[in-house]
Amino acid sequence: MSLARSAALISLVLAAVVAGPAAASGVLAGSWGNDIGCAGVKAGYQDSDAYIVLTAEGIETYGSGCRFAQQLTSVLGAQSLTSTCSAEGEAGTTIETVVVTNKGEDGFFVTIPGLEEMGPLQSCS
Repeated sequence: MSLARSAALISLVLAAVVAGPAAASGVLAGSWGNDIGCAGVKAGYQDSDAYIVLTAEGIETYGSGCRFAQQLTSVLGAQSLTSTCSAEGEAGTTIETVVVTNKGEDGFFVTIPGLEEMGPLQSCS
């Protein structure tokens, strides 16, 4: 193996180690939301009942939210995620299966049992 090839291989391995498993598994990057959700992300606060923001860790609306048991990835199609959810005015939390569908350029759509589908959610960056 040539010195240049060895250096390239070492650089590739180091990049993978530095990026960690999140980059390798395609974990969803950044915040995704409706127009009001993205405006809230940029402002640093929520001020509307229409606020919806999705991240790799969960989905948040104005009065409720769900935390995913595993991180959401950026793969196309539907992912079913076991989630711990809470809602304003309700005691405790519930375990729900949240379905997040990546429809590519059409954005992300989120379905929580008992609620209407939320979306499209577009990148806030």
